[in-house]
Amino acid sequence: MKNIIFKKQNDLKKRLKSLSLSQTTEDKDCLTEVIKSFEYKVEEADEMQQEIKPPEVYIKKYFNTQSGIERVDFEVQGSFYLSQNRFLYRVKFHHILNIQITWKNKIFSPKKSAVLT
Repeated sequence: MKNIIFKKQNDLKKRLKSLSLSQTTEDKDCLTEVIKSFEYKVEEADEMQQEIKPPEVYIKKYFNTQSGIERVDFEVQGSFYLSQNRFLYRVKFHHILNIQITWKNKIFSPKKSAVLT
């Protein structure tokens, strides 16, 4: 079974655009939930900064053997510049990817192959 939810939000007054995609998949071994989120905020810029910072990347991994839950969180934040009609804009972005796997079977180590024994 697979469920997908797509959300799109625009706020022209705040110059904010947000996209979100949520997907849930269930099979005989596990339940997998994936959430992707993209957010952009546009600001007018007088001039470009001399030194543009690289995007900040955050990765977290969580594993609980008792409850059978694995989780990975990936996050990127940064900004870039663009010009349109002789105006300079700074676009701040924030991307998020969350993956959670809930294992139905609590045995995590795979069974040894007959070839290896």
